Amino acid sequence: MDAIALILAALLGAIISGIVGMAGGVTLLGIMSALLPASQVVPLHGIIQLISNSTRTVVFIKQVRWRIFLSYILPLTIGIWLGTEVWTEQLGWFKPFIGAFILLFLLSRKYVQHLRNLPLWSFAPLGAVVGFLTIYVGATGPLIAPFFLRDDMNKEQVIATKAACQTWGHVLKIPAFLSLGFNYQPHISLLVGMSVAVIVGTLLGKKILGKFSKEAFTLAYQIVLALIATYLIVGVWL
Repeated sequence: MDAIALILAALLGAIISGIVGMAGGVTLLGIMSALLPASQVVPLHGIIQLISNSTRTVVFIKQVRWRIFLSYILPLTIGIWLGTEVWTEQLGWFKPFIGAFILLFLLSRKYVQHLRNLPLWSFAPLGAVVGFLTIYVGATGPLIAPFFLRDDMNKEQVIATKAACQTWGHVLKIPAFLSLGFNYQPHISLLVGMSVAVIVGTLLGKKILGKFSKEAFTLAYQIVLALIATYLIVGVWL
């Protein structure tokens, strides 16, 4: 029953992410945390998110903004390496700070036009920070999400570019967790079932996205991001 619940959660999460480019990973992370031992959650979640994000990258491949991707990936790689080197324990307590940052950014971008189109070099330090945190926090998608909501990108470019950047991060997490001693082999059957689910969910989400206008997508994106940020802030006390 737990496996079925996780597969359905993966399907639902991929549909959500296919529509708004996020929230699916956080949703899945919460369900996995409830059903799996804590030591298994982040490594297994990373595999599923790798499949989910790489599928979104492929189906939206023509919309990827490669300059952003290239600015992001090298600092991300360094950040993941550093996070692995100094790994001691989970940094779950840091999640409320991520939530507060997201809410502050969303509020500020309404009044500070510069935040709506940050220079592309800003994705480099962002990648370094996210790379370090991803080993500990797991779902860092909400942290980077505000930076991709740009006036010079359409809804498909937002989803495609964010997915491409996250794909690279999840690829690097696999050797990072292997170096920390995690054994993926006993979980192959579950990972295969959840992987198929996220591929199907991504394709369904893409179909639904096509019915959204840019304005509706932007509104939904901000609402979902604000809800996630609120959850990150209050969830530590629940």
